[in-house]
Amino acid sequence: MKLHRCLFALILTTSVLSACKPATEVHKTAPENLVAVEGHKTRDLKTFGRELKSAVAIEDFIYQSRGTANAQMVVTSAGNVVIDTGLPQQRWVINHLKDVNDAPVTHLIVTHAHADHYGAASSFIEEGTEVIAHAEFPHNQGYLKALAPTLMLRNKIFFPDDMPPVPTAALAAFYPTMETTKLVSDTYAFEQGGVRFEVMAMPGAEGSDGLVVWLPDHGILFTGDLYGHTFPMWPNLTTIRGERARFPLPYVDSINRVLALDPKLLIPSHFEPIEGRERIREGLTRMRDAVLYVHDEVIQGINDGKDVYTLMSEIQLPEELAVPEVHGKVSWGVRSIWETYLGWFHLESTTELYAVPVRDVYPDVVALGGGPEVFAAEAKKNLERGEPERALHLAEMSLSVDPKNANALQVRLAALELLLDRSGDVNHYEVEWLKHRIIATREELGL
Repeated sequence: MKLHRCLFALILTTSVLSACKPATEVHKTAPENLVAVEGHKTRDLKTFGRELKSAVAIEDFIYQSRGTANAQMVVTSAGNVVIDTGLPQQRWVINHLKDVNDAPVTHLIVTHAHADHYGAASSFIEEGTEVIAHAEFPHNQGYLKALAPTLMLRNKIFFPDDMPPVPTAALAAFYPTMETTKLVSDTYAFEQGGVRFEVMAMPGAEGSDGLVVWLPDHGILFTGDLYGHTFPMWPNLTTIRGERARFPLPYVDSINRVLALDPKLLIPSHFEPIEGRERIREGLTRMRDAVLYVHDEVIQGINDGKDVYTLMSEIQLPEELAVPEVHGKVSWGVRSIWETYLGWFHLESTTELYAVPVRDVYPDVVALGGGPEVFAAEAKKNLERGEPERALHLAEMSLSVDPKNANALQVRLAALELLLDRSGDVNHYEVEWLKHRIIATREELGL
């Protein structure tokens, strides 16, 4: 038997025995690590944890196996508690955690219904394993599964390296399902092997079905994706890959609950832990206040009669509340809040009520305006004035009549490249979408 395997039958106390810990890399977050954590971009998940040969010991009884999404395990004298599973195709995440010891997995806690957090559940569920999720998990898992043929293709645009290595048409078949044994709508507490666990329902940056796991005797909080994948960050209130909106005020309530816990260590399911009560309080407070500021500005703008596009342009965070916009963007958050409260009918045009979008009259407008070349030329003028968004509108009108119009395609390509340059390579979704469209346009031009 490997030396790192614990002989649980010989354990004579109910305390966690750190002597059973295998020889593995010991990780303690330190101040010098904090800059690296703050500097992460979403694309860094592509290689995160790949160089490791074993799980990381965060504490003498807590292990983290790292990948695109992390899997965590709390070792107790009565068995293991696993928190999130990682992606099923990233087998090293699963294997590194299983290599810690041979004890049974008594509890599997899944923090929300995204496949990178529960996709490998079957690798950890054993006879008698309690499978714990939020009360809304079955609903969210259900609609995501139903939309898998579309959502998996969209995910392939933004996260191509996380998709299973199968033909595109077969991606939907790989969307996982998981049966739960315990659903949590508020708090579920249990004790095992001398360790107290409190599983708390906390809607967050990645959906309404968020859970966190609190170890009250240790001041440690497993956050899942409560605030997102970097700390601090602007939450992704509506992801452009397609999903239900995430409501801002429940997110704020969850942040306030975490602040009341006053944790000394946050263990997220993406990237490294965050250590230090002061640093955690500062980051959580900034994220909470940033969301409240934008929320209140949107409400005020709505009541002042401003349309959503005006508010998207006007509302910006003051410097003291600035947070990285690596996943969500403030302007997208503005639109999400506006449409969450007021819905899809903007009362700007009666045509919004009917199944005839404005693009259906593009050919008529182009014909009246002199043809596709005229619109392509006007698009170029807008681009030269530094207005790529307007240029894209006009180029798309031209292309609605002549999809192969070289001048319109050249303008579209230049406008996309300018928007990519202006993006500062910050927001993952914006950058990956622009790159996707640039590649498609270059192919249409034969470049």
